[in-house]
Amino acid sequence: MDLQKLKAFIVVAEELNFRKSAEILGMSQPPLTRLIAALEEELGTSLFERTTRQVTLTASGIYLLKQAREIFQSMERIESEIKQIGKIKSGDLRIGFSTAAFLAKLPRIIDAFQERFPKIKFELAQESEKEILKGLYSGDFDVAFLEGTDQHVSLKNELVKDHKLGVLLPRKHALAKKKELDFKELKNETFILHPRDEARVIYESFTQVFEQAGFKPKVYMKNPREVCPILVATGRGISLSLAGTQNIAPDDTVFVPVKNFFLPVSVYWSPDNDKAALASFLSFTLESQATRSKSLECVTDAIVRS
Repeated sequence: MDLQKLKAFIVVAEELNFRKSAEILGMSQPPLTRLIAALEEELGTSLFERTTRQVTLTASGIYLLKQAREIFQSMERIESEIKQIGKIKSGDLRIGFSTAAFLAKLPRIIDAFQERFPKIKFELAQESEKEILKGLYSGDFDVAFLEGTDQHVSLKNELVKDHKLGVLLPRKHALAKKKELDFKELKNETFILHPRDEARVIYESFTQVFEQAGFKPKVYMKNPREVCPILVATGRGISLSLAGTQNIAPDDTVFVPVKNFFLPVSVYWSPDNDKAALASFLSFTLESQATRSKSLECVTDAIVRS
């Protein structure tokens, strides 16, 4: 099954008229008829019902039309993206991120992207969600990585990863040697939390999980100058944490995953931003995270419409 046959099939399926389809394709009708017959023979099924009065699609024809259109749309998208990549010689991207989003994979995404586009320069800034959104609206940031999947007016977003959450414990804690924990095992612990305005999504996820578990935890609300891993190490309590935290936490702490507890991390951008470097970075980010092809098409379509 080659592209010439598929293109001919799409035209005939849309026109349902061999004579008119041949004119559109710039060929005579007999070669077109032979192309369709060869395609049907190759697939082992009839694609059209033909009578002296009309041509209609069979069930197989209806299905093939949908798939063939998607193939050509994907080819057009790929061609457009490759041309766009070829135009990128240099540029800059300003990225805002939260701590959790940074730990979730952002450094690896940037490293891999710069291997392909070494002349693209990055400016990175860790800010609160409020400041990051403000920067996206003002143009101070080109793209941002934040916890959650919330929709924000005039911004586009796509899920990048559901990141595994757990707790950071003192190494001598009774639960520190467990491979995984259930939240009910933590009901007698004191949790060190960021204030809601510092880490809204984590705070709300924490509250929701404990409501579902059926008990109210003891909470120590840290102040801005305090650092959660150090508070854990000194025995003030335990802290909700991402899997990557153990790489930067004190040696006398340990990370233990919690069952069925994940933090979504999404990429956000303004569709009004027409930087070629941004378009390539978005496509690369979603592709590198093994996001389904449908998500990639959504990003590409959004960029094309912007």
